[in-house]
Amino acid sequence: MKKASIYIRVSTQEQAKEGYSIAAQQDKLIAYCKAKNWSIYDIYIDDGYTGTNLDRPGINQLLDHLNDIDIVLVYKLDRLSRSQRDVLYLVEEKLLNSNVDFVSLLESFDTSTPFGRAMLGILAVFAQLERETIIERSKLGKERRAKEGLWRGGGNIPIGYDFVNDELIINPYETMQIQEIFHLYTQGYGQDKIAALLNEKGLKTNSGAKWTGSQIRRALNLKTYAGYIEYNGEYYPGNHKAIISAELFDTIAKLLHEKKSSKHPTVQKSKYLLGGMLWCGYCGARLKANWSSKGKGGPKYYFYICYSKAKRPLHMVKDPNCPSKYWKMNKLDAMVIKQLLELPLNKDKIIATYEENKEAITFHEDKIVLEQQISEVDKQIDRLMDLYQNGKIPAQKISDRIDSLYQDRKKLEKTISALEKEMSEEEQLHVSLDEVLSMLGNFEPIWNEATFEEKRIILKDFIKKIVVTDRVEIVWNYKNL
Repeated sequence: MKKASIYIRVSTQEQAKEGYSIAAQQDKLIAYCKAKNWSIYDIYIDDGYTGTNLDRPGINQLLDHLNDIDIVLVYKLDRLSRSQRDVLYLVEEKLLNSNVDFVSLLESFDTSTPFGRAMLGILAVFAQLERETIIERSKLGKERRAKEGLWRGGGNIPIGYDFVNDELIINPYETMQIQEIFHLYTQGYGQDKIAALLNEKGLKTNSGAKWTGSQIRRALNLKTYAGYIEYNGEYYPGNHKAIISAELFDTIAKLLHEKKSSKHPTVQKSKYLLGGMLWCGYCGARLKANWSSKGKGGPKYYFYICYSKAKRPLHMVKDPNCPSKYWKMNKLDAMVIKQLLELPLNKDKIIATYEENKEAITFHEDKIVLEQQISEVDKQIDRLMDLYQNGKIPAQKISDRIDSLYQDRKKLEKTISALEKEMSEEEQLHVSLDEVLSMLGNFEPIWNEATFEEKRIILKDFIKKIVVTDRVEIVWNYKNL
């Protein structure tokens, strides 16, 4: 007798929907097991969990017992997940690899049959389409509310307001803080200094947390305080009461723009062909693009340099004594291009390994490390503020240290923002197998005629990473090229 595990999921919104309740799903699935003469090993239930996230206790428990069962049974495919990628991951990578079949009652198929396996991919596509349709409807609803002058609802209520009866209502205590923030900025106080002043007074945000420079910056840029509702970059007159005048908001916006424009310009992202692909073979840090010039207004010389060698930012440094050297950008670019064009391309090998490497390289681990560093900075700031509030240390002694920590936090946030942008770009730098194969017979002319963006796409699809020491080693996405 085959052993089956039943999995049931219902989101908060689906609790009362006919046919989707826990009891309704359970009755039908138990009856199906009896009809099939399957014994029920266990029933796993995720009550009130969305189908867009796999981090659910029921799913995790189910996966822990795959070696004890033969079949996983669900009422409908989207009970497992609403994401195509997640469904295929769970069924193909987890269940089938553990010799466990998957059966969906409503769609009448199971993966123990060839037809069922073929249908799995097709049905997963429709589940994803259903999810995207819901998202699109949600976007339209939010846009309609914005045009009607209404807040979009949900979380992230702006500090200074409460969300009551579908409306933004003035919160007097928080409104006083917002007005003071705008007043202090017009008096010349910086964002970090304003946060420190509010914290010294014991004032808190609407979450009960201490103020930070980044929160002050967001407040100064939030046009909601001037009586507007924003959606997708467009502003509409709001029905809520403004906390500050539109004239004051415009004055602040001008000051912010002037301050940003007056800063020393940072290195602008040029056409760095190998950006995001370079790693130091000595210390393991990434390489970044940079430039130097001789004299004011002189020509710029572009090069790649290891973060450790550059010794900043500190959180990107792996070894302060890294022996790496500078690489002229045009020289390193040319070396990589030469190796790419000289590849003895093997069509069969590329087809065989394409599926193993089709996912774009991401930087999620780097982002996690940076977020952990931000958390540590916040803990240090909290400890210093606790010492001050308990009278164990005077404000003057901790002021400089707190300012320094706020600066560290801003740098980390800036790095995360840049990393997220790079991650977004990486997801787009991918071509299909047909496109790769079409290049094989006519590769060099295609490269020579390609735009910069197209060359980046080609490089990212062929190259996993480039390791640089005193020589250049390319780790290819395709084995045995």
